[in-house]
Amino acid sequence: MSLPLEGKRVLITRPEGQAQEFAEQLRRLGAEPLVLPTIAVLPPENWEPIDEAIRNLQRFHWVVFTSVNGVHSFVGRMQATNTPVSLLAGCRLAAIGPATARALEQVCRAPDVVPDEFLSDAVPDALGEVKGLRILLPRADIARKAMAEDLRRRGAEVVELAVYRVQQKTGATVASLPQPDYITLTSPSAVRSLARMLEEAGRTHWLRDVPLICIGPITADAVRELGYQPARVAKEHTIPGLIQAILEEAMHNAHTTANS
Repeated sequence: MSLPLEGKRVLITRPEGQAQEFAEQLRRLGAEPLVLPTIAVLPPENWEPIDEAIRNLQRFHWVVFTSVNGVHSFVGRMQATNTPVSLLAGCRLAAIGPATARALEQVCRAPDVVPDEFLSDAVPDALGEVKGLRILLPRADIARKAMAEDLRRRGAEVVELAVYRVQQKTGATVASLPQPDYITLTSPSAVRSLARMLEEAGRTHWLRDVPLICIGPITADAVRELGYQPARVAKEHTIPGLIQAILEEAMHNAHTTANS
């Protein structure tokens, strides 16, 4: 009996160091993962605002993490400055989804809140009443502002911290890859960077001809902004949810082929 993704090439666009587990899960389903990091995660150019926030952690009522990278960078800086992680554990903690929650639990403790829908836009409702509270958001330098603005409208004092930078990759490595059967996209920055890489390599047609599988609606919106259409958007905005979306697309394509 063949595996559900037997012989299918699946392009993974996650940063270096974050694709291995995803690739292994795909292999177990019979797929051939094609790893193409579209962005690099780099340290911030200036640590001082972060160090100041770390020194004053007791002044924040909430610390909200929206990515695994944010957790690793912020807690890593605490460790580098010999700051006890117990200071962070003393704050109320929120994580955008299960992967971020697991990363936080591994280095600090489990978060107090994880929204039912794993989106930054769902965080303000999950936090409840925030009027008069101080909230720290350790995030990427290119993070969307919508969540911070929503929290401010609700009366919170919000401090946004760029605890890591996102840098786009070049398109040189695309030329060595065969055309995939599916392209997976896990962030708007990955969408934009992949589009540029494909343009540099003369393979923009991949975005039109290959099913684009998006981890969530914000990533899907970035695809539409470039004039393309996602084939699937994961119902659960996680890597397992993304894999399920690939399987659903594969079943749909097999059914369509069988009936054509």
